[in-house]
Amino acid sequence: MLLNDTTKKLFENKLLLLIHHHADVDAVASAIALQTVFEEAVICAPDKVSSHGQKIAEFNKVDILMEAPKEWEGTVIALDSPNPEHCSPVPKAESIIVIDHHTKIEGWPEGTEIIHQPNKTSTAEIIIKIIDELGFKINKKCANVLLAAIYTDTGQFRHANNETFSSASILCENGAEPQEVINLLDSERPMIQKVTFLKAAQNMKWIQHRKWIIATSIVGSFESGSARHLIVLGADVAIVGSSKKNGEMRLSTRASNQIVSQGFKLTEILEKICEINEGSSGGHPGAAGYNGTGDTEAIIEITKQESIDKIRQLS
Repeated sequence: MLLNDTTKKLFENKLLLLIHHHADVDAVASAIALQTVFEEAVICAPDKVSSHGQKIAEFNKVDILMEAPKEWEGTVIALDSPNPEHCSPVPKAESIIVIDHHTKIEGWPEGTEIIHQPNKTSTAEIIIKIIDELGFKINKKCANVLLAAIYTDTGQFRHANNETFSSASILCENGAEPQEVINLLDSERPMIQKVTFLKAAQNMKWIQHRKWIIATSIVGSFESGSARHLIVLGADVAIVGSSKKNGEMRLSTRASNQIVSQGFKLTEILEKICEINEGSSGGHPGAAGYNGTGDTEAIIEITKQESIDKIRQLS
């Protein structure tokens, strides 16, 4: 059982569903799924939503509050956020629940109810169990958005495990339409996104160490999609950064299935970057992100060198 009696009671309060900065499909879909059973719940994205996350929200006609309130009279549920920095500012609230599947959860205040399942490949899979334990049914809308979350967070099932497919099967039994989900997510991209991906490839630098290729690039936005496309082009490790005018920067990293299967973990590399440059990181062995401040090019270089060091340790 994931939920104790105390946690179940907190779901009876007025709910604010807080999703992380530049929220991906997993975060957005998990919030929408909970809203299908808690209709009065409010979804909040304090720092933008990714293009695919926005697509899911628009298709389901869901309103997202784009500025977090300072206080919340009820329960704040932080989704897919391993630490408070990922979804800051976190409103002052009577109670906080964190639902997450990343390797490490830290930084949440004492008294926070933590629902942590690092063995799951997406937060959406945890939401399936929570809805069931609360005694609710999964309708088609809920099933479709959760399937979209699993599909994207596992890299179109490339990073899936046995439990992932069991969860997907449950969703299909409750009305999810896989082809409908795929068609929505794979529909025509905006021109700015396509141009950014091409520029990422055009500006790419790469090196080979042993049999592995590390590619780096800098873009203005769409870092995660750009990193993913560098893997498609043939890189084994992709490191893509972007800068903001206020000195903040973001890294998105991806790794091929082949190198991950050898024990390569992006999460460990970005945790090392946090030790060197502070900031925050999170993700999975094959897909992880870092948020911090500083010179983007320099931090990319440090990340590349840490990747080389990790490759040297592989058998």
